[in-house]
Amino acid sequence: DKYDWEGMASAQLNGVDRSQKVVIYGTWNSIFLRFSHMLGFEDALCAMYEEPEACYDMMSAITDYKCRLVDYIYKYFKPDIITNYDDVCTERGPFMSPETYRKLIKPMHKRFNDAVKSYGILPSQHCCGKCEELIPDFIDEGAVCWEAAQPTNDIEKILDTYGDRFVVVGGYDTNGTPGQENATDDIIKAEVKRMMDAYASKGSFIPMGFLLSSDPDPMAFVKNMLRIAGYVEELKNNYNYKK
Repeated sequence: DKYDWEGMASAQLNGVDRSQKVVIYGTWNSIFLRFSHMLGFEDALCAMYEEPEACYDMMSAITDYKCRLVDYIYKYFKPDIITNYDDVCTERGPFMSPETYRKLIKPMHKRFNDAVKSYGILPSQHCCGKCEELIPDFIDEGAVCWEAAQPTNDIEKILDTYGDRFVVVGGYDTNGTPGQENATDDIIKAEVKRMMDAYASKGSFIPMGFLLSSDPDPMAFVKNMLRIAGYVEELKNNYNYKK
């Protein structure tokens, strides 16, 4: 309540043409991540197995707080999209069993997304790693899209199966050689072409990628994303997008 929401919104939205730009508000460290940070990662995962009722209560309290934040986000930012940043997967699969996810985390994501939708804002789910088996759950939770999709998932199958209900954002191999900060222009261009050839004509796809960066300047990360976006722009007219 004491935070300077008005000042932050004024600074961040200064000069933004809302008729031309999509405004996305990101809830960094959302429900599962906040839970795991508070307990420590290993203890959090053990607790989900050993004391699921207590974990449910704790995640519910975190969700109460996150839903309260949505009231302020709407009042001062009125974003088009709110992204729920909650990485629940590794490169090989979820940190927990799908059953545990559905018992402890899915109800919280749904409640948060319901709060977002109550203001007419679109909810987006962020999850790195291999989460393809959770895509139906993301849809059930009310998310309209998933980012940042990495090719450890079968993105083509996901688009074919769920593309009429769900948008996939990503596709770039951020974990492989193309995602390293020393990736050359030729490597980046080849990965962008692979990504666009595989996914672009299917529809319900927004290409996006990034490179790792050790540069302390946060704009270095943004500049690398813009490099990728520039190559996407060069290729985008080569594909017949589904409506």
